Amino acid sequence: MKLYPFQKEMVDKFENVPSVLCGDEMGLGKTVQAIALDLRRRTTQLNGYKQTDCKTLIIAPLTVLSSWVDHIQLLWPGARIAVIDPKNRQDFVNKLRQPYHYYIVHWQGVRLMPELQSAPWWHVIADEVHKAKNRKAQWTQELKKIKTSYKTGLSGTPADNAPQDLWSVLNWLYPRIWTSYWSFTRYFVKIKVHNTGSCMAEGCGAYHKRGYRQIIGVAHVDELHQAIAPYYIRRLKEDVVKELPDKYYSTVTVDLQPKQRRIYNQMRSDMLAWVGQHEHEPIAAPVIVAQLTRLKQFALSYASLETVTVRKRDGTAQKVQRVRLSEPSTKLDAVMEIIEDNPDESFVVFSESKQIIGLLATRLDRASISHVLLTGDTPQADRGRIIDEFQSKNVRVFAGTIAAGGIGITLTAASTGLFLDRAWNPSSNRQAEDRLHRIGQKNAVHIIDIVARDTVDGGRLQQLKMKWSWLRTLLGDKVEEEVHAAV
Repeated sequence: MKLYPFQKEMVDKFENVPSVLCGDEMGLGKTVQAIALDLRRRTTQLNGYKQTDCKTLIIAPLTVLSSWVDHIQLLWPGARIAVIDPKNRQDFVNKLRQPYHYYIVHWQGVRLMPELQSAPWWHVIADEVHKAKNRKAQWTQELKKIKTSYKTGLSGTPADNAPQDLWSVLNWLYPRIWTSYWSFTRYFVKIKVHNTGSCMAEGCGAYHKRGYRQIIGVAHVDELHQAIAPYYIRRLKEDVVKELPDKYYSTVTVDLQPKQRRIYNQMRSDMLAWVGQHEHEPIAAPVIVAQLTRLKQFALSYASLETVTVRKRDGTAQKVQRVRLSEPSTKLDAVMEIIEDNPDESFVVFSESKQIIGLLATRLDRASISHVLLTGDTPQADRGRIIDEFQSKNVRVFAGTIAAGGIGITLTAASTGLFLDRAWNPSSNRQAEDRLHRIGQKNAVHIIDIVARDTVDGGRLQQLKMKWSWLRTLLGDKVEEEVHAAV
């Protein structure tokens, strides 16, 4: 397999650099570059060691483990590869003492297998390394205990959702340089301090029962880029792969049916009441997102709340409310219209909601439109077949959740992607878009957002734009003005 010139540039630049962060935009083949870098080092840096003495650990999302195997076999057909079976971790542990070249494990496995820390690793490759952004998360702490000669981090958005998230990744790569999270945050992150009482912060003026800190952007970006330049590289598709078609966006706005509108307005009223009760309190972001996510679900289709009993880890029972989606759905009406009006075209449909993907599948069945589904419930053994079916054009529609289908796979059989809703995390949305917009795509990629009028959808797109602009600035990109550059 021949590397693209920009891919070879990465390998040439970092051959002798012990820790590397490849932040190339999604779709540029970071997996191939990491393997090629590993092979180059095996050719030039072994210093008399056997190939099997140099064990490479690859940590990747569960959904793309088989993709790593395929790429390794393509570049090195004779490589010995051990892949974790999530249902039989002990077999993987036993193989640590055997002569394999590559060991491939999912992120949860890092948390569950302390044996990884005692293995004699030569190279550790962390795919989607932004998963280690939370310095307090167990798998992040376990990752940082693994000793190795070389480290390679891969992520199109190494600061996944906030500027300060980059610190944990840099700390893994060079712990003696990036020692203090708080020093990094104070210098490179813009923070607005809201004080107790009548707030004097610029643009606020509200009354707060307790003061709090608000992150509003990034600072000293040029200094940060200069500091990480010796081991960081980031290229955009438009700059290095001129033959890759453009990506463009449009929005289809729908009106909720009366039945949907009534239940949505009721949920919005309940939420406004909740906000009124907490408006003078700094509420944790996950709490806000949980509230808004429920409202977002009510914009997808008719929804109802049902009370279910769940078992907690300590064995006790707890009653919780869950959202149940059902017909009608004007968003699904719009998606089906687009698909049926273009019978010769393939489509990818994404949503955060597994339920709405299920409702779409029912409609596709009724219309005799061939399709495949990929959600968190899809067995790992079936995922490769599902992707192959779509890529071979045996089916017209790929429908999946952003979490399960939005990373590490190629869906270039389609050039139109439909989003029923978006994730709150801007990089997750970009990841999902770039399943279509990547090497191998022959057409311009059209991304269509299905937006419900007078719902949380519109404000969500604006918020995602603001958050993405922080990340683009942090990563060294030009900040685009278009709303959809953020989504």
